Amino acid sequence: MRSNFRLSAHNARLLSGLILLCLVPCRRETACAQVGAVRTTQDASSTRQLPSRVEVELAIELATGYLERACGPDGEFAYKVEIGSGRESSSYDIIRHEGAIYALAMANRSRPDRNAVQAMVRAAGFLRKNYMGSGVRPEQLVVWSKPLTESGQRQYAELGGAGLGLVALAAVRQVDPKSVPLEELQALGRFALFLQRDDGSFVHKYRAENGPDKNWNSQYYPGEAALGFIALYEADHSREWLTAAGKALSYLAKSRVGLSVVPADHWALIATAKLLPYCEKDLCGASREELVEHAVQICNSILRDQFRGSLAVGLDGAFDSTGHTAPAATRLEGLLAALEFLPKGELRKKIEASADRGIAFLVRAQITFGPEEGGLPGATVTRAHDSSEIRIDYVQHALCAWLRYETLLNHSTM
Repeated sequence: MRSNFRLSAHNARLLSGLILLCLVPCRRETACAQVGAVRTTQDASSTRQLPSRVEVELAIELATGYLERACGPDGEFAYKVEIGSGRESSSYDIIRHEGAIYALAMANRSRPDRNAVQAMVRAAGFLRKNYMGSGVRPEQLVVWSKPLTESGQRQYAELGGAGLGLVALAAVRQVDPKSVPLEELQALGRFALFLQRDDGSFVHKYRAENGPDKNWNSQYYPGEAALGFIALYEADHSREWLTAAGKALSYLAKSRVGLSVVPADHWALIATAKLLPYCEKDLCGASREELVEHAVQICNSILRDQFRGSLAVGLDGAFDSTGHTAPAATRLEGLLAALEFLPKGELRKKIEASADRGIAFLVRAQITFGPEEGGLPGATVTRAHDSSEIRIDYVQHALCAWLRYETLLNHSTM
C-alpha cells in the first residue's frame, strides 16, 4: 500500500478549460456569459444549472487522470483516500477495482489515451496475480474476494466479482490481447455459468469451505453477470454466453412484474442496452418487450427519487438528502443507458431532464484542484461520514455517467 497518497495537479489544463467555457456554444438557448458560467433553464420551482459541454469534457479529463494516477506501478489502486491528508485506507474491494478498469476502458474508447491503457493493463495484472485462482470445478477460474495469500481466512467468491471481472478483463484484452488470454475469460465465464440456475437466477456467493451461500444476495450482481456474459460473447462469439445473459435479465424482469417500486438496478439497464441489439438478430433467452418493460419500471423508480430544487445547498439533481455521489452517478449511468433503446415519448424527456440536473450535481461535486484533483467525495453534505473521503468507485461511476452524458450531448447536436 502506498502511504500518504498524493496526486499531482493539472491546474493549467483546468484554467484553459474554464476559459473555453466562454467560447463554446451551449446546447440550449442560453450562452456562457463569463468564465466558469453554467447553462440555466427555468422550471416552475427554480432556476436550474445545466452543465456545458466543456464542463463535462473537463470533468471526464480530470476523473480519468485521477484513476490513472491512482493506479500504482503494481496495478493496485489507491482504494480509499482521506481528503486533505492523503492517507490511504488499508481496506480493498476487488469488485470496485474491476469497476475502475471498466471506467478507464470507457474513457479510452471515447478518447484514446495511452496512460489509461497502461493503467488498465497494470490493474488487470494485479487482479489476475492476486485474486484469480482455481474454481470449484475443473476448467474454472474464480475471482476470490480476498487475496490468494489469505486463502486460509474463510475465502469466498461473489457473483459480482466474476461478472465485472469478465467485463474488465475483456476490455483489457481488446486493447492488449496478449495481456489476458481468452482461455482465462472462458474459465471465469464457466464459473459464472456454474452459479446460474435453470430459471436464470443466481447463487450470489460461493464459500470455499462449504459451497453456495443461498442466504446472501446483492440486487446488482445479476446485471453485472449479464454484462459479463455479453462481454465474453463479444470475445469468442459463443451463443451460450448470450443465452445466459438473456436468461439472467429475463428472470429479473419476471421477478419484478407488477411492482411499483423496484431496485435502482443500473447494471441491469446497462446490460439490457448491450443485449438488445443482439436480440434483434437472433434469439437471446429473453424477449425485447419484457426487457423494455422492466427498464421502464427501473427508470420510473429512479426518477421518483431525484431531488428537485435545493439548489442553495447544492442538492438539486442528487438522489438523497446528504448528496451521496456514487448512488447519484449509478442511477444516471442506468438512465442514460436506457436512452439507447427506449422509444420516443414522455419518459425519454423526463430522463433527459433528470440527466441534466444529475450531471450538474456531479460536476459541482468534483474536486478540480490540488492533490485530489479529479476525485469526488462520498457525499457533498459535510455531516455525512464519507464526505471527507474519495473512493475509486465514487470516481468510476461519475466518470461513466459523464461519458454517457457526453454521448447524449453529441447526439443532440447531430
